[in-house]
Amino acid sequence: MKHLTNNVRKLAAIILLFIFVSSKSYSDLPRITPEEAGFDSTKLAEVTNQADAVYEAGLIPNYVIALAKDGKVFFSASRGNRIIGEVDPVGMDTLFPLASMSKPVASSAIFKLIEEGKLSLDSELREFYPQFQSMFVAQDGDLDNQFREAERAITILDLLTHTSGLEYAASIAGTGDVAELYDELGLINACISASDNMDLLSQVPLVGQPGQRWNYSVSLDVIGAVIEVVSGEPLGSYANRTIFEPLGIIDSGWRHTDDRLDTHYATLYNPPLPGEAAIGQIGGTGINWQLSESPRYSACPVGSEARIFDMGGSGLVGTATDYLVFSLMIANLGILDGTRVLEENSVIAQTTQQVDAAQNINGNAGRLFGAGFGISLDPDNPSEEDFYSWGGSNNTGFFIDPKDGTVGVQMSSCYRCRQALIPNIEEIVDQARIED
Repeated sequence: MKHLTNNVRKLAAIILLFIFVSSKSYSDLPRITPEEAGFDSTKLAEVTNQADAVYEAGLIPNYVIALAKDGKVFFSASRGNRIIGEVDPVGMDTLFPLASMSKPVASSAIFKLIEEGKLSLDSELREFYPQFQSMFVAQDGDLDNQFREAERAITILDLLTHTSGLEYAASIAGTGDVAELYDELGLINACISASDNMDLLSQVPLVGQPGQRWNYSVSLDVIGAVIEVVSGEPLGSYANRTIFEPLGIIDSGWRHTDDRLDTHYATLYNPPLPGEAAIGQIGGTGINWQLSESPRYSACPVGSEARIFDMGGSGLVGTATDYLVFSLMIANLGILDGTRVLEENSVIAQTTQQVDAAQNINGNAGRLFGAGFGISLDPDNPSEEDFYSWGGSNNTGFFIDPKDGTVGVQMSSCYRCRQALIPNIEEIVDQARIED
């Protein structure tokens, strides 16, 4: 009996070891020096210099910046605390509200459904939400214009490329009468169901004919609603099961426990509103903070379990490490460390201009949009892609260099502080490459 007990113990130990090895988290990225990755560490120091200048001016509460290549981190820097005035430094495992950095993950999630044969880029929104059967257009969002019937249905490709004719609320990024309607109706609202949101949204006219122009909008929020109805589970759950878990990502997601948020979430700040006092000097840092703490979002704050609808356009709360892992997978055309998460064609579609209207983004001739990712052209050779990227309104961003697979993330927790450094960081990285 004793011999049997020992064998059982050995078997249990082997099983535990197998489980431990098999569930290795790709989030535990190995580290190498910049020179080992092919970069000049002296030149990369300019990344920290620029971030420190913004931080010391009191314009952002904190920052985390990290660079990786071939599955290895070769640079990281951080400064500040989760809460101004407290000693709780931010780092690679701090949870940041990622805002529109949610969009590339949501686009990857719907491409998983396409790979499963559940829908296609040509599938029409009204197939999943019949409320969108008949839509009207108030051209340019002007309600004084004569309404016209939509010439065709909104497709999944329209949503992914921001050419759906949908809008954002005026309080976010929209303009015109229709954008003001979005504010009045509270669109999009994470405190109500996906179906209720679609009911409201379908009653508001489009601002342009589907497929005819690029207009930043709630389109990826709608993608989240489509994922929910097609997969039978919220976007966060589906993305966790099909994208995050295969990558070993366990810290990031659309919903977190209160305990997790209390100990790991970076409090959100913003520039003071008119008549509102800035924080100023606090905590003995010598920094005069030009910020105030942002109010909590309604009854269902970002990242909380109280949320009902996982929006594809925002709502993801995650870490710098996890977004590096996701970016490395995209840089490697859907595979990381032998684990395939997306088919190569899916990644290529997301990072390639799909429609003519998705160019000259925000008046920038060197900026295109794919099916989920922004595309920046090489300023010295506009026929070549320089990097893929997107940013969030909470001062977060990332880039992916398609030529050598270098990726970078920048995290902060500052709503509309407009101090995003990703374009500068990407340029510094380019200049720091050691030529063969």
